[in-house]
Amino acid sequence: MRLLEVFLLASVAFFGSVNAEVPLVLLQSLSRDFVTFLGQQGGSWNLTDSTFRSQDLTCLNQLNHFAESLTNVEPWAVQMYDSWGKVPSGLLFGNTYEFGNFDQCRRIEHTNYFGSIDGQHCTLIVDVRALQLPIPPIWYGICIPGSCRPQLLRQLSNTFFLTRNMGVLNDLDAFCYRNEEKQYSATTIAAIVLFSCYGALLVAATIADFAFLSMESSVPDYVKRFSIYTNLLKIFHTTPRSTSKSETMDCVNGVRALSMSWIIVNHIHDTALGIPAFNPIPRMEYRNSYFGILFHRLGGKAVDIFLLLSGMLVAIKVLRELDATRKLNVPKMWLHRYIRITPAYAALIFFAIAFINEFGEGILYKTVSIEPVEACQKSWWAALLYIQNYSHHKEMCFPYTWYLSVDMQLYFLSPLILIPLWKYGRKFAPVIGLLALLSISCVFATMLVNEYRLTLFQPMGDGFARKTYHPTHTRMSVWLFGVLFGYYLHKTKSSTIRLSKRTLLVGWTFTLVILLLTGYSLKQVYVGDYTQFSGVVDAFYEALHRCFWAFAVMWTIFVCINGQGGVVNQFLGWSFWQPLAKLSYSMYLLHILVQLATVTMTLKQPIYFSTVNIFYTFFGLTGLTAVMSTAWCFAFEYPFFGLENYIFRKKSAESAKPILPSS
Repeated sequence: MRLLEVFLLASVAFFGSVNAEVPLVLLQSLSRDFVTFLGQQGGSWNLTDSTFRSQDLTCLNQLNHFAESLTNVEPWAVQMYDSWGKVPSGLLFGNTYEFGNFDQCRRIEHTNYFGSIDGQHCTLIVDVRALQLPIPPIWYGICIPGSCRPQLLRQLSNTFFLTRNMGVLNDLDAFCYRNEEKQYSATTIAAIVLFSCYGALLVAATIADFAFLSMESSVPDYVKRFSIYTNLLKIFHTTPRSTSKSETMDCVNGVRALSMSWIIVNHIHDTALGIPAFNPIPRMEYRNSYFGILFHRLGGKAVDIFLLLSGMLVAIKVLRELDATRKLNVPKMWLHRYIRITPAYAALIFFAIAFINEFGEGILYKTVSIEPVEACQKSWWAALLYIQNYSHHKEMCFPYTWYLSVDMQLYFLSPLILIPLWKYGRKFAPVIGLLALLSISCVFATMLVNEYRLTLFQPMGDGFARKTYHPTHTRMSVWLFGVLFGYYLHKTKSSTIRLSKRTLLVGWTFTLVILLLTGYSLKQVYVGDYTQFSGVVDAFYEALHRCFWAFAVMWTIFVCINGQGGVVNQFLGWSFWQPLAKLSYSMYLLHILVQLATVTMTLKQPIYFSTVNIFYTFFGLTGLTAVMSTAWCFAFEYPFFGLENYIFRKKSAESAKPILPSS
């Protein structure tokens, strides 16, 4: 106790405004006083309240029994109280989380004349401003009988804390976990049946595939299409690195795989910097450091790399088809893209709605899981029509899939750009450049008109993402530059362009300058003193940095496919990247769900933040996501590849049949 008094005096001297008599001593006794208060409510609580239910009387009696049993040092009650959160260690170092022991609480079982008592863990977010400590609300974990309704507990808690000029801030319905009889919803039952039947189809096709192979006979296409074995061979098949200029563009596999990894890094940071941590001050220092800013924020540009690759590849594909056939089957082209990406996306949405509430439990489980389920239930149709970035921005089903809407919309509009580009060539290129400049100008004007700032120390403002980050018209500049790049690659596909050493030096210097300047600007914009420069600086940065980053990537791809990339080409063209590149779409779809299920929703203790743990989480999440994505890929991607060819071939055959006279 003497040591505690010394600590109190020291904290008073440090913070100046802290009352020496109350703060930490009050917190030290808070849990025990709360138990005593709860045990006294059976005879004094307002039982005539219209919200009071019959089960609440059982709750109050069990709380009284718990308090008396704790006084008598009965083992079950000691276990229950031992699982409570107490005063967080390092409170004055920023740690305001004391969840107690979640698992210990949930394992409590005791039977007495009031019935069976099982442990219910609840987290109270308590406003402690009355203590005049420079800390945010404290998160307390408590363990109470499972018969207690969260609504009643909130009333009891507020009654207790108001006597100390505090209050409970959160809705306990989303923060209490108890034994409840689960009934699967109709959606969950339907999902179990459908996924099981589809899984049986895949297994049957695989068995049939092996049977045909054992008989050394040709395997029918419809069997190979759904065979797990055949699709796994396709996923993990690698081709030797090309020694000459090739249409396969080996380096693109490395760019795609590394970009996907970078997106995972970005989202790992979003989670690690937001969930409860024992050491928020070192975490804040990391967030504001050069390494933390670059490692985290530069990952956001990986999406722009995918937009660049999308524009480049669709341009090359369409221009080749126009050269070969002199016409473009636009409906077939649209159907190809829709079939290519929708089955895996639809399966993710259906799986999430059906099963996300069945993964387990944790401090944040209900809070985190309810948002994607409710959003997907409302906007699943907009997601599958790829318009949710405009139609349901506030309720997007998996918000990170905004990219799919942007990419699909640009793909559907691409014939309007690519047909004139093929027909008029370089004469039409300035029109595409003008469209890109209009997109850039739109971002610039939106930033200035709304006075948006990118700094972490001031909110960006309402509607920042809706107006500048997610709309197709503000993100299409990089895609358009990719189209122009793809046109140039198509025109030079039959010849290897050898650049002089001076040109290579200038190009790599320009690329390095972009990387350094982007990194330096990123640090200054996000954590620098934003009052020292005008909002025009932020507007220029937000409007231009993605394009400059795309130029650096285009240069890298260009020199690599022309055989002058050196060690960069050796690395990006490594055959190891080929399977990861094939898995990149499924990894993009699944990585957030895997992260939710393994990290965020099952969290039962604050994390200890460190750079090493960031890397551990990255490699673990990437590996697990790759495994899950492999299954997703052979189940929902590869079986539908080329299906549009069968559909259009069938239509062509039917249209060629002679019309028979009616009888």
